Amino acid sequence: MFWYYKQKLSFISNQKWAILTLLLFFMLVHCITYGQEMQIKVGVLALRGAEESVKRWTPTAEYLSVQIPEYSFVIVPLDFEEIFEAVEYGEVDFVLANSAIYIELEYLYGVDRIATLKDLWQGQAFSQFGGVIFTSKTQKDINNLVDLKNESFMAVHETSFGGWRMAQREFKDNGIDPYRNFAEIQFGGTHDKVVYAVQKGQVDAGTVRTGILEKMNEEGKIDITDFIVLNQQHPDNFSLLLSTRLYPEWPFARVKHTSDQLSQLVSIALLSMRSDSQAARVAGIAGWTIPHNYQPVHDCLQELSVSPYEDLGKITLANLIQQYWYWILVGFIVAIGLVTITIYVIRLNRKLNISTIEQKESRNRLG
Repeated sequence: MFWYYKQKLSFISNQKWAILTLLLFFMLVHCITYGQEMQIKVGVLALRGAEESVKRWTPTAEYLSVQIPEYSFVIVPLDFEEIFEAVEYGEVDFVLANSAIYIELEYLYGVDRIATLKDLWQGQAFSQFGGVIFTSKTQKDINNLVDLKNESFMAVHETSFGGWRMAQREFKDNGIDPYRNFAEIQFGGTHDKVVYAVQKGQVDAGTVRTGILEKMNEEGKIDITDFIVLNQQHPDNFSLLLSTRLYPEWPFARVKHTSDQLSQLVSIALLSMRSDSQAARVAGIAGWTIPHNYQPVHDCLQELSVSPYEDLGKITLANLIQQYWYWILVGFIVAIGLVTITIYVIRLNRKLNISTIEQKESRNRLG
């Protein structure tokens, strides 16, 4: 009897251990899964390279993780091609990119801005930025935009707003087509590469976004006095070197799958960021402000007829069908009706002619 109860107790004990082990296993799986779900990825356009991007924006991710402790934020540096794929396939939850790329991502994938960046230079905050068209001071024959004809030129990327589109619009306004009038046009991939290429004489001139020359000079990478800014502009309350019109700064945007609740928390945290916080200081910004109106960016892209406005003004068969399908359908039905009536009248006339001929032949036989 004792042996029986001993075996039974042993079975119950083993059963308890099995259940406890199973519970611990499921808890571990849940924790791992939960931890993965709580990681929030912020895709950042790496305008000066991936390493520089991670260094600049990681404190912002850490700041958000502290402000919203239920989540862990990480920075994902992306180049000009990768950022579109990352958003399309849902590989990031938020995105920080130039204003033109934001417009395209908004059009293609429904991203939505929740804050606008405030840049900082020498104690002054800027919620707008522009482009800088520049050459080396050793280029004695280049003094204005027209002088760039038949010269070599480097921009950052064809989708770079401050590093190409802004300058491209100024060229167009001055009757210059870079693709036809320049001896050569190259795209360096990063702003720093463009500056170095002009500095070393590899190209005659180039363009970058505002603030790059000043920051590289401050970092000791260049001597800013080695360069000449072309088409220089001097708007009020803007002290950075500038060659173009001003446009709203980079937006911080949520991807379509990101929840309203999380987006609201991130927006509040960004707008609450102090200019003297570590995140702001490392990023070189004064913080964030409410989302700006990006219509000036739309205007620029429309004028240049580039994505998402590359087909603006062009009339295609698909556009006609989509816009006028009702009238096309009515016209088609009317046309079919007219053809049917015409065929009917022709056949009726033919029968009448045959009948008339038969009657004449019949009278002739009788006569």
